[in-house]
Amino acid sequence: MPKKGTVLVVDDEEIMRDVLEALLTEAGYKVDLAKSGEEAIEAYTRKPYDVVLMDVSMPGMGGLAALEEIIKIDPDSIVLMITAYATFDTAVSAWEKGAAGVIRKPFQNEQVLAMVKRGITKRRQEEERKSLREAMSRSVNRENFIWRSAVMENIMRLVERVAPVRSTVLITGESGTGKELLAKAIHQASPRADKPFVVVNCSNIPSELL
Repeated sequence: MPKKGTVLVVDDEEIMRDVLEALLTEAGYKVDLAKSGEEAIEAYTRKPYDVVLMDVSMPGMGGLAALEEIIKIDPDSIVLMITAYATFDTAVSAWEKGAAGVIRKPFQNEQVLAMVKRGITKRRQEEERKSLREAMSRSVNRENFIWRSAVMENIMRLVERVAPVRSTVLITGESGTGKELLAKAIHQASPRADKPFVVVNCSNIPSELL
């Protein structure tokens, strides 16, 4: 079964790490563990996680200090702080430093799962927005096209508008008019530009298979 997302659990108490690992793994998440703020930063530097669950109070580098460092590494990171001392000041300090939420011990399993799910949803939405912004910043490669008509200029502008959008595009026209070139131009300017561009010759496929 595909994993729902990746979660880094950071707590100096082994029993708390084990409890959260079992809960999140059973819910379908890929879980890694760290027992200190220093280990959390090292782990996040190697690879970003969808959500970080981190205790506030730990020996050495505390959770709030580690939170600040993770935010420096990845400003879009989703970090949920866990604390047994959930005072108003603690919560405000965590939010000011970039935390996505605060969970108080003892916690309800349903609360943890709900906040992790919301965090991953937010992470996915931000990734999609970033991909869309990057795609919109790329211009369509016009080097393979030569034209003089205003109609073709309008077509190229339309290509630039549809390229960033996750939608199906139908290109029609007579043989030899450049339909495949337009399809490649859309692909190259889209968020999927780093994925393969696959050409299928439908005329070679029996009609009953289409």
